Amino acid sequence: MLQAIAIFATAFLIVANLGGNKAQKEKHVTDWLIFARLCFFVLLTVSIVRLILIFPNELGSGIGLIIYLILVYAFMETNFRLKRETFGNPNRSYIVIFALVIALIAVTFWF
Repeated sequence: MLQAIAIFATAFLIVANLGGNKAQKEKHVTDWLIFARLCFFVLLTVSIVRLILIFPNELGSGIGLIIYLILVYAFMETNFRLKRETFGNPNRSYIVIFALVIALIAVTFWF
């Protein structure tokens, strides 16, 4: 059950990031940012619950995934901020999408 929630949250996070980067108005960028934050915190909560459930066995990989998710979140926030203040950076958008796809693969195999 946790795996399904994590996969859907990551997929919605990718969609929210794409939608926010393609939005033309600042209001729409902010709406996509709210949706992306919600999906990210669901994903982070599920990852922490999974880490607690398997605490003694896979501690290193669990903490590594959580640190990776936090770094991707920080990168995603700067990407949305750049999109709201200027017209955005397409190369940074592609890097964030690539990082989220790697997170989806990691979540799929870790859960």
